[in-house]
Amino acid sequence: MKTAAAFLALLALAASAHVAPQGPYKKVVADKKIITQQKGLVQLLVRVHQPNMYLEQKSIGDQWNLEAQLDSYSDVKVVKKYIDMWKKNTLMPRGEIFSVLREYQMEEVVALFDLFYFAKDFDTFYKTACWARDRTNENVFVYALHMAVFHRDDCKQIVLPPIFEIMPHFFIDARTIQQAIEARMQYAGVTTQETRTVIIPSNYSRTPYMKTANPEYMMAPFTEDVGLNSYYAYFHLFYPFWMTVERYGHTVDRYGELFYYVQQQILARYNLQRLALGLPEVEYLKFDKPVKYGYSPMLRYPNGMEVPTRPDYYYVTDNYNFDKVNVLDIERRIRDAIDLGYVITKDGSKISIYEQQGFEIFGKLISGSYNSVNYKYYGALYNKLRSLLATTVDPDYTHGTLPGVTEYFFTTLRDPIYYQACARIDYLFRLYKTQLERYTVEQLSFPGVRVETVETDKLVTYFDDFDVDLMNAYDVSSVEDGQRLKIVARKQRLNYKPFTYKFTINSDKTANVMVRVFLGPKYDAAGNEMNIEEMRRYMVELDRFPYKVTTGQTVITRNSYDSTFTMKDRSTTWDMLRKMDNALNNHEDMYIDEIAQYCGFPQRLLLPKVYKTSMPFVLFVMVTPYEGPMEVPQTFASCGVGFDVKYPDTYPMGFPFDRPIKEWDFYTPNMYFKDVLIFHKKNGDLNTL
Repeated sequence: MKTAAAFLALLALAASAHVAPQGPYKKVVADKKIITQQKGLVQLLVRVHQPNMYLEQKSIGDQWNLEAQLDSYSDVKVVKKYIDMWKKNTLMPRGEIFSVLREYQMEEVVALFDLFYFAKDFDTFYKTACWARDRTNENVFVYALHMAVFHRDDCKQIVLPPIFEIMPHFFIDARTIQQAIEARMQYAGVTTQETRTVIIPSNYSRTPYMKTANPEYMMAPFTEDVGLNSYYAYFHLFYPFWMTVERYGHTVDRYGELFYYVQQQILARYNLQRLALGLPEVEYLKFDKPVKYGYSPMLRYPNGMEVPTRPDYYYVTDNYNFDKVNVLDIERRIRDAIDLGYVITKDGSKISIYEQQGFEIFGKLISGSYNSVNYKYYGALYNKLRSLLATTVDPDYTHGTLPGVTEYFFTTLRDPIYYQACARIDYLFRLYKTQLERYTVEQLSFPGVRVETVETDKLVTYFDDFDVDLMNAYDVSSVEDGQRLKIVARKQRLNYKPFTYKFTINSDKTANVMVRVFLGPKYDAAGNEMNIEEMRRYMVELDRFPYKVTTGQTVITRNSYDSTFTMKDRSTTWDMLRKMDNALNNHEDMYIDEIAQYCGFPQRLLLPKVYKTSMPFVLFVMVTPYEGPMEVPQTFASCGVGFDVKYPDTYPMGFPFDRPIKEWDFYTPNMYFKDVLIFHKKNGDLNTL
């Protein structure tokens, strides 16, 4: 099991003022064994669309005989099953596009994952991966290898390159990919000792021929951000819906609730960004009305086929489409469960969903987890709805059109229609929450603890350059040939100037507390000031961290970069390979950065971009009792804690905004609301505002 490994270290000063950690985080030097293992796995993912050009790995794969190595696996059945599938030629050919939402394709990737997962040691796993590298569909291989690295105990310190560089076609527009291919052709045959670098400016979904009447494209810097889409993909790779407790023996504490909270926060951030741009909040998807705005993803699949475009005013499907009927049936059963207060298990018994663990059960129903109490009856609403939207252009496959972006975890968040679907899903969760009692003053308050003041630095966003390595977008003739040319897509990504919070807390006792920080809109799209009940659906979590307050006054200083909701940018593939070579040749140390994780909301998008010079928002801080460990995984707030680990916070995720609010019976001394301004700097010195 691979879980988040970074921990907060609280620094207590002798005076009454305290400083929450502001980095740098602890780093440890990686030993050469780990570096060698990581380099081997990274090389397996270099130009995965081509036959392996690393001759040593190719030789290992050619010599590895699965049938002769059955004793090297802890589950022989999975090896025999995969050998049978391979010999019968039932596996997907290379070049085909893979989707884990297609049952027969999911069975194939799970079979390959099992082959990797049940290898008794790293050496067997690595040799199996070398064998599979050129013998399986490249997209299946990438998925299965990531899953194995995330879930094998001997891979906890292994870091793979960013998924948007391994599979750039799913993240970078087709024009940029085409320009990279042309640049590669231009420099083909050129020999040089120095590496040439080609920089290709890459815009969001826009071309010189596009009219800008569609306001949805204003959201592209958010919806098409490579970090945001990677976060969504990694979350579903970490917590695959098909991984069962019975088969693999691992549990995810509060997975159903975590699934809800991840989707809810993505939707809340999407809506907050819309409001910041002067757009209204998104409406939930309706099957009886057309989708007003179409979407052109400007993507091309690695096999050359275009990702389909959805026109304006398009109906999802007709009323006789089987997938649509299936979605509506599942949705009806879930709404029945909300109304009746119970779900029906596989054996026909009833379990209340409004008692302890009830929301966990409910969340698993909607997520489509195979650990659901009755998957056969309640199905997989979330995944079925995404697949339905992905095939709206060609629902019967009459024209052989590949599915749209909502079919794939890498691209789902790009399409505005997803957020309408997400709002429809969120509506079911809100229906559930309305059946619960509102929080009482006793549940909200923290006797003896008061938040006296909250201060922040100026909040400023801006765009800056970010390079994406495109080495996996074009062909080369050899490893050496590929090292002569570096082609990158340069994107303008939203970022923000790091800022510091200062919380002044007065307590009549020494206590461990959890500090919760949220940001929400002050006004709706029409300019009307929101009340707390209207605002709560759009409150986004900025940070959540444990702290020890002392008797009297405690002043906590906290850097925004230390948020347990976000993670920093990842190293590029090119830089990873260079650093590993230097470390193995004793030219420099390579560190295992304990906050370098896969799964976490992108640090860059912590604050929304405003369309004016500045806009007002509401900052909310709440201090609650805490009895968990004082060291928590760095991104537990946005990505959970992994397998077989207890979630440290016992309060509901999203507390106190997860239930309806009575404004006259909500405010308590351990809360603090503060009006703040967010500025956007278009160019120049960030300090001139």
